[in-house]
Amino acid sequence: MNRKKIVSGFFFILSYFAVAITYPKVISGNGLINHLSQRLSVTTTESLLGMLIFFLLLLFKYKYDYDVFQKKFWSYWFFGVVTSLLYVLTLSVYQNTTANLSGKVNIVITVVAILGFTFIFSNLALFLSILLDKVKINHWRIKYPYVVIALVIIWTVQIFPLMPGMVSWDGYREFLEYFHTHIAQLNFSYYPTNHHPWSATLMLGFLFSFGRAIGGPNAGLFVIVLFQLVVSALIYAKVIEYVGQNWGKVANFVTFIFYASPFVAFWQVTIEKTPFFLAFSTWFVLCYVKILMAKVTQNIAPRWYIGLITSGILMSMFRNDGAYVVVLSLLSLIIVQSIRYKHLAVKLTTGSVVFLAIFLSWNKVALPAMHVLPGSPGETITLPMRQLSIVVMNKPYSFTQNDLSTINKITPIKKIPANFNINHADDLKSLYPVDSFLRSTYEIKQVEKGNLEREPTSKTKKETNAYLKIWFQQFFKHPKTYAVVFLTANSQFLNPIIDSDPGSRGIMYGNDYMGQNKFLQPNWYSKIHYWFPKITRKYIEWPNLLFKMPIIRTVLQPAFVLWMVLFSLAYFVRRKSYLIVSCVPIGLLASVALLSPVNGAERYMLPAIVALPLLIVVLANTNRISHFKKP
Repeated sequence: MNRKKIVSGFFFILSYFAVAITYPKVISGNGLINHLSQRLSVTTTESLLGMLIFFLLLLFKYKYDYDVFQKKFWSYWFFGVVTSLLYVLTLSVYQNTTANLSGKVNIVITVVAILGFTFIFSNLALFLSILLDKVKINHWRIKYPYVVIALVIIWTVQIFPLMPGMVSWDGYREFLEYFHTHIAQLNFSYYPTNHHPWSATLMLGFLFSFGRAIGGPNAGLFVIVLFQLVVSALIYAKVIEYVGQNWGKVANFVTFIFYASPFVAFWQVTIEKTPFFLAFSTWFVLCYVKILMAKVTQNIAPRWYIGLITSGILMSMFRNDGAYVVVLSLLSLIIVQSIRYKHLAVKLTTGSVVFLAIFLSWNKVALPAMHVLPGSPGETITLPMRQLSIVVMNKPYSFTQNDLSTINKITPIKKIPANFNINHADDLKSLYPVDSFLRSTYEIKQVEKGNLEREPTSKTKKETNAYLKIWFQQFFKHPKTYAVVFLTANSQFLNPIIDSDPGSRGIMYGNDYMGQNKFLQPNWYSKIHYWFPKITRKYIEWPNLLFKMPIIRTVLQPAFVLWMVLFSLAYFVRRKSYLIVSCVPIGLLASVALLSPVNGAERYMLPAIVALPLLIVVLANTNRISHFKKP
């Protein structure tokens, strides 16, 4: 038996044990056998699935006879290592932050699991690459107007019980700020902030006001939904058309089913900034991919560049972190296009300058001129706050008195234990001295009393910088703690089988909380009513059943898109393709979710999920569009 077969057999054995390992919340008792019995204790269902995985791995190995240990497959091993670490470590910390990662026996078991799943995931990547290499590209053309009409009709059939529209918590906040609503019971008037991008608030407020002038508040909401339906259908239909033209009939149909599904449909009846951001970010990725995949000899239509910059501007105006995605994506595209064309990508560079000029003018000139207060910096540092807070609670001796005094100014130390939740940082975020969130009457009263600031001052900014400096210093003292907090706080964004609530994909099915929150009600709230009776809405949660089904549940789980980006990187590296930069916009959209305050909240990963078909169609075309060489 040669050396490679021995190594391969060894990894098969490790894989067998890896799928048998469990991650209990508590490990009780002493002794090696007792320890092992608790870590190797899968259910009959898990045992069956584990053996199925093991059998398929064997089948793949002997059917294709590929040697994953070859040097040329190193990128797949990189994929296997990264995904294995994410899979094993997130499962461990999700159950218990220490029980599965401490002690000699647990460490050995963890190493076995990591090595075993590295082998499994590396082979999975190789198998997927083989399938991609065999993909046949056909060109299927559809009539674009028909797709637009079909999407609008299918969406309407699904969402009509929620007409004239369902305003979310964030949506009501935007309306309150737009109309400067006065809450009599609190003697408090809302003021404009950029917590939710003010440009998005202006657009929603304008559409609502237009509709209300015609037929009252209900018509106002309906105008927004109608506008969302049309804009989204126009953009998603273009994606469907592009997939058909660059892959074929079957891919075209599957893409249509995805965008016509309730996963996308129900966001069209939800009134807040998200539906527009989803559409605009998808439009941006579509233009990005079109320019990237165009042949060097092909004359790229100016409308692609105009669409790229226009959609980028709209992205940045409908989510505060959208600008970072746009800037980094444009920079990567400029570099690649400059290499392909052997000279500077003048049109892209000019468009990027236009984007920056508009973005900076809006944020640095227009918003201050309109007296719009900036959002709280606490929104962007919820992960550092959780990492540093857990060290404060568990290892206070790690800090000097000056350190603790600085931390106390940002997160009052006595309040940290009651407000700390590693998976949901909103309570901890509310300790920050600036509050633009205002999610309760208590917070509003604190702002009115001056205990919380309406906007960051130079003093607050200085204290925040000092706080972040301590956070950075503590990383070198407690790297394991920081890593565990990161993995735990993002476990559902990093692991596609961890899903605490598969039955509800976001905030799209109701807002019963509104009746109890008077501080969130506009003065026209009592005039809003559904157009259809309650019996019509009785089964409105039927998509929950669909989202729990096998495959569908996995594909729509937030971490799936991140793993797809990781695989795409490995595949493009293996193919030595410049198309690797197609991962940039979707990868950034997915990575932003890792800084969000709520673990696994699907709405943070939605932009990447909705644009994912565009990355997949690039993968399918990698064989015919691969290198920098001219055709």
